[in-house]
Order: sequence, then structure tokens, then C-alpha cells
Amino acid sequence: MDGGGHGGGRGLGARALLSLISTGPMSRGDLGERLGLSPATTTRTVRPLIEVGLIEEQPPVETSGPGRPTRLLAVVADSATVAGIKLTADRLYAVLTDPLGEVLIGDTLPLNRTDAGSVTSLIASVVARLAERSGRRPDAIGISLGAAVVGRRTVVVASFLGWRDVPLAAMVAEATGLPCAVANDVRAFAYAEAWFGAGRGKDPFALVTLGAGIGCGIVVGGEIVSGARGAAGSVGHLPVDSSGPSCEIGHPGCARALASTAGIVRAAAVHLGCEEKDLSLERLLSPDLRQDAGVDDVLRRAALAVGRVVGTLIAYVDPELVVVSGEGVAVVETHRETFEKEVEGLRHWAAAAVPVLLRPFEFDEWARGAAALALEQWTTVAGDR
Repeated sequence: MDGGGHGGGRGLGARALLSLISTGPMSRGDLGERLGLSPATTTRTVRPLIEVGLIEEQPPVETSGPGRPTRLLAVVADSATVAGIKLTADRLYAVLTDPLGEVLIGDTLPLNRTDAGSVTSLIASVVARLAERSGRRPDAIGISLGAAVVGRRTVVVASFLGWRDVPLAAMVAEATGLPCAVANDVRAFAYAEAWFGAGRGKDPFALVTLGAGIGCGIVVGGEIVSGARGAAGSVGHLPVDSSGPSCEIGHPGCARALASTAGIVRAAAVHLGCEEKDLSLERLLSPDLRQDAGVDDVLRRAALAVGRVVGTLIAYVDPELVVVSGEGVAVVETHRETFEKEVEGLRHWAAAAVPVLLRPFEFDEWARGAAALALEQWTTVAGDR
């Protein structure tokens, strides 16, 4: 997480709400154990949340053994609405979701102007339009982008937008009147996958994304590992093949040079003797170009590079599950056996194999991840009011 955590600075009500969002329905006993509270304190914490309609007690769940049926606590689906915004170099993706991660409505717009002021105005306008269309005004906004972010507020550097030291959260909060949080897009995506997707209940959980860059998000105890300077998971420039090509800033054989979209297209263009602008990842994956041995070798080396990143990640973290996603995941699918062999080859002989899921990808998922950031903002306000 970029400069925050589930516990630090949060009251018990906010912590209870966030635990139920990130973990799902649970009994009072399980919630108390998760929060480190006594049964009496747990009851005192959840009672006001039930009274104001933020939490509900679900119908009893019958148990096979003796004792009373268990009643689970859950966040009420219509208790809040949050907005998630994902920024790319040329587009804005937006969604409204409920606290259960369900997308209510979405939109996408071109970024015709990328200065911070224009982007802020566009965010304010799309959030207002989604609120009008859905009839649900959001309670908070989350924004994700491929950038280094400090304190969930300031974009230190976003090269693709030409930004440095932009106080984006404050700018959007002033323009909309809503609490706002900003984070690196991979970490936000990892939140959504850990809370609402395949990573729910997996601890630790890791997500690797493939696309314009190579990124990684690691979730431990429901929290993103951010690092001392917000740079944890920056795996794109790790060396994976000393004989490979160099990336755009001169690192020989790094993961980005071999397995990013630009790296793959660049290598294929060199082989085919054509301009990079004449190729795309989709075209390289087409059956006619896949028949070209040189193109297929570029794809194989990309899958091998991703396998080395994932295998190394598993060796260091030992997660319960790794999800590989992003627009480049189809490249790994083309040489899945190569990828899996590399992951397996990096496993310690005494360690159990870790499941790796290759997951299809939509850009809305990035925006949904940003909405998870907004949910954290909402719980801080709603849980302790």
C-alpha cells in the first residue's frame, strides 16, 4: 500500500468495515480475532455500524455440530458508492462500484490534454456524469496510474504523462468535494484481485501484470507491500537474460526489454525488418505471424522471461497464489509450457508448488482496483463517524 495501512490511524469501526470488505462475511468471533478484540469490544464496535445500515447480520448458517447457528456479518451492498479512475497515456477509464466490488456503471474517455489541471477537470466531469446516470453520488474517489506515488496523495513521477510532484489527490478533492486517494496502478489492481477476485482468502497473494511495463503487487494480511519509498514490486528492469536485447534506457536482457509490449514489438520488428508502428501485439499473436519461426522465438523468450520473474517472486515470497494478468498475458499463453517449466525450475526442491493463474484482462479491472482505494477512504470516514 502506498503510504497507508489497514490499522494505522484507523478507529475500530473503520477497521471492522475494511476487514469485512477485504475478507467477506464473517462471524463476530472471526472478526474479533482478526482485529484482536474481545467479544464484548467486537459487539460494541459493530452495533453502531449495524444501526446506521453499514453492516448487516445475514441469516443464520446451519452447522453440522451442536450449538447455535452462526450469523455472519457483512457490509451492506448499497451503503456506499465509490469511483475508480485509471489513467493511461491517452485514455481515462472510470467505474462506480459498491462496497462489494460490484461495478455499477462505467465509462471511458480520451485524454486529449494531459496536463494535471486538464486531467483533474476531466475526472471531475466524468465522476459527475456517472453519478447522474446511476443516481448514486460517490462517497470517495480512487485514482490509479503507472507512476511512483507517495502518501496516497502525490504523484512523484509519471513519465507517460510528463508529471513530477503533482498533488493529484488534493487537486481532485478540491474539484469534486470528495475524499481522494492515488496509487500505483499495479498495487491498486492487486487490491481488487485480493479483495474481490481470485486472490480473496490467499495470504500472501501476488499479482504480476504484463503490458506497457512489467509490474508486481504483493498482498500480505490484506495489505499491499509498498516498501520504504513506494517502489516495492518494481520488477521490470530485473535482468532475466544476459544475451537479450536492451530496454529503452539501456538495461541488457531485463524483463521489460523481453516481455513488455514495446519490447516484444521492437524485437519482432527487428526480425521482420519493418517499422515498429506497423506491428502490434495482436498482430504478432495472429496465426500467420506465429508461423514465422523468428516471431515465435520472440514470444517464447518473452514467456521465458515472465517465468523467471514469477519463479523468482515465488522463491522470495512463497505466496498461496500468483495471478498473471494484463494485456500481455496472451503471450504467456502461447508458450505456457515454457513459462511453467521455468517457474518449476526455480522452485526449491523442498518447497511445494505454488498455483499460478493466467487471467484474462480488461482495462475496467484497473479502474476497479482504483475503486478499492476509494473504499479505504470511505471506511475511514464512515466507520468512525
